[in-house]
Amino acid sequence: MLVDGTGAPATPMDLAIDGTRIAAIYKRGEAKGLMSIDAQGKIVCPGFIDIHSHSDLHLLANPLAESKIMQGVTTELVGNCGSSAAPIMGTAKTALEEYANDMCVNVNWTTVDEYLLRLNNLRTSVNVCTLVGAETVRKSVLGDDNVQPSVEKLDRMRSLVAEGMLQGAFGVSSGLIYAPGCYATTEELIALASTAASFGGMYASHIRGEGRTLVKAVAEAIRIGRESHVRVEISHHKACGPENWGKVRETLDMIVKAREEGIDVAFDVYPYTASSTSLDSILPPWVREGGKEAVISRLRDPEMRARIIKELETPSEDWEAIAAETDWDNITLVNFKNEENKKFENRSVLKIAAETGKKPAELALDMICDEKLRVSAIFHEINEDDVLRVISNPLSVIGSDGCAEKPYGPDSESAVHPRAYGTFPRVLRRYAIDQSAFSIEEAVRKMTSMPAERIGLEDRGVLAKGMAADVVVFDPTRVCDRATFQNSHMYPEGINHVIVNGDMTVENGVHTKERNGLVLRHRPTIV
Repeated sequence: MLVDGTGAPATPMDLAIDGTRIAAIYKRGEAKGLMSIDAQGKIVCPGFIDIHSHSDLHLLANPLAESKIMQGVTTELVGNCGSSAAPIMGTAKTALEEYANDMCVNVNWTTVDEYLLRLNNLRTSVNVCTLVGAETVRKSVLGDDNVQPSVEKLDRMRSLVAEGMLQGAFGVSSGLIYAPGCYATTEELIALASTAASFGGMYASHIRGEGRTLVKAVAEAIRIGRESHVRVEISHHKACGPENWGKVRETLDMIVKAREEGIDVAFDVYPYTASSTSLDSILPPWVREGGKEAVISRLRDPEMRARIIKELETPSEDWEAIAAETDWDNITLVNFKNEENKKFENRSVLKIAAETGKKPAELALDMICDEKLRVSAIFHEINEDDVLRVISNPLSVIGSDGCAEKPYGPDSESAVHPRAYGTFPRVLRRYAIDQSAFSIEEAVRKMTSMPAERIGLEDRGVLAKGMAADVVVFDPTRVCDRATFQNSHMYPEGINHVIVNGDMTVENGVHTKERNGLVLRHRPTIV
């Protein structure tokens, strides 16, 4: 049964591939090929497009991209949440080099073009395209301080975005809960988004708040779209913390009304009730100013630490405390680097605090210091009803918010959010098949042609003659995610075959080790 990605009903057809392209779609039995796949009882659809990925460096360390390709992902859009691998200079380059060192990746590039050439020369199992991170640009020009750019420096930031767009980036992204991205004014973001829009690019945003300030943050994203005339993609839309559950009703209405005004705004979502990011994101913005050493110094100062803990427990209205939106028992720590702390892997802050005799807030700050800001956390803070409401909305597309992982080697010893392995099969099984929130055809559309259109990928996301031969064959009776929060490095079931640019990359559920993915570059359209 062929599901072409447009939302049209499944149809019994034969699909022919010639080289890297789809040659034709035939009625059954009308044509034969040199090689054939018997997809009787299966669904054949376009390769899934992960519109929200953080595999920027992971693909250089792990070009086989196992956790993505095994769930049917054939294309990843990296450079999300304000952080991209390029362009990098100054503080941005130093920070990326330190992060890459843990992954044994040599950062030998500066520009978007050089980064994409590095990926192209390496060859990956998935196609890759990138955004320019607004935070990365800010760090390159302004460093880590809470300062506002002069006219000249803002022009330099806009130039970096423009250069990135000319070299193949598909737009600009922001991460407004992270430092120094959180120091950017709305006007600064409008300037950068306008630059991306002038080349036909998009603006993807991890908005300024997803809890108490969610409505205000969505309003800011809409304003950026209105004033910059950019295509806006709100990243991983959700409402965090019990007190905020249900607010997505209001934000979804806001988005619909904005579209009625002519503002092109939509959103992506992952099918889980937990988020994940670095633990230091719980800190007030003033604590994170000036870079890693400055942050650690403040955390170790008794007076400042007392102030920080007080603000964590009673945050002000001008910033959103992630830790205040949920209970410490719902914050699980993962990916420790310090050997002494690895015994606490995948356990909650509350449980670790009880074992060590510390108060939870003190324990969290100690871990941030011990791990030099590199420890991650999984926050169980989202309501399933909200997930269902957002994911079933006609405007939603699917993004994992995860990295390309592998279930072997040193990295597999740390837990990850299961979205890295299970996002796309989970949408099919849990929401399309089991809950009938939408049809399989609509689920496929949310994972193929819709993200392709949002990103600007003209030859992917639909099965039609002349389109790129990125194809998934899955069994609707078996497809499901297997990765859990307790056992996260688990491949899904029911993804039988994955073809990337005409090359069999997963065959009968086994990775063939082929690396036929392409670097996809945006062709700027001057607006």
